[in-house]
Amino acid sequence: MLTVKKFTFNPFSENTYIISGESKDSVIIDPGCFYDHEKKELDTYISNNNLQLKCVLHTHSHLDHMFGTSYISKKYNINVWIHSEDKITYDSFQKVCDLYSIPISNRSNPNPKYFSLNDTFQYGDINFKILFVPGHSPGHVAFYNKENNFVINGDCLFENSIGRTDLPGGDHGSLIKSIKEKLFQLPENTLVYCGHGNETTIEKEKSENPFLR
Repeated sequence: MLTVKKFTFNPFSENTYIISGESKDSVIIDPGCFYDHEKKELDTYISNNNLQLKCVLHTHSHLDHMFGTSYISKKYNINVWIHSEDKITYDSFQKVCDLYSIPISNRSNPNPKYFSLNDTFQYGDINFKILFVPGHSPGHVAFYNKENNFVINGDCLFENSIGRTDLPGGDHGSLIKSIKEKLFQLPENTLVYCGHGNETTIEKEKSENPFLR
């Protein structure tokens, strides 16, 4: 049984997730911790639960999903994993922060490693099928765990909404295709963890989401 712990961080109210297994191996998805107290909250949770943090995973690399990437990767000496098509987004982090006058203390992020979509991504008893779901960003992915019946889908699908596509690399048609051909093929009772806001289910969004009828 996996444990999914959600934190809501930074001025964009972004959802950061720590996934841990019974072995205490854990991964962090989209570390958006921006303020010092948010970083402390993460560190305290990891320490209090005796977790062994193994890697940082990005659904995508917009600034609000990676404010804490440098801090976490350096503190715990772990790799960052992204889809290769999102490297351009990942590399623009500092430039975008400067553009919006967002002060960041860690201005350098490590070179990332790239997912293989042909293999299951696994650490200990944590495993994900990686779904390629571009549209919100060019290299957006979602992490699906069949055994525990959930998907962490970043900013692709939301409760009664979808991700914005007006940012660089966004494409509305690609996003709708990604949702219908990848996410909507999952079992209807799949729990959907979103990059912002509440959890939902595939069934609910199929029947109620006004952008997807």
